[in-house]
Amino acid sequence: MTAPDDDRPSWSLTLYVSGASPHSAQALETVRRLCDEELPGQVELKVVDVADEPALAARDRIVAVPTLVRRLPAPPRQLVGELGDVDRVRAGLDMGPPPSQPSVPGPQ
Repeated sequence: MTAPDDDRPSWSLTLYVSGASPHSAQALETVRRLCDEELPGQVELKVVDVADEPALAARDRIVAVPTLVRRLPAPPRQLVGELGDVDRVRAGLDMGPPPSQPSVPGPQ
């Protein structure tokens, strides 16, 4: 078994936004908080303003913003629209339950 490549993040995300629109700002805050709190040092996050870089948006076939694109880990995914709900973003990224919650609720 080979050792993991410590120089390369295990998550690659691109967040497409539209300037400082309220939904884009909220999406940026949610995604950054999730990355900082649950994936520290494991994620490469690129933020793209579609007005500044329309070619990148066209390459990824972005039709609405905000859109979060997960390239790694595979398979690639896109989350489109309301990204202010951290639980929705976690579910869309297949991150599993938050670290503070048990994975399977059991009787107390």
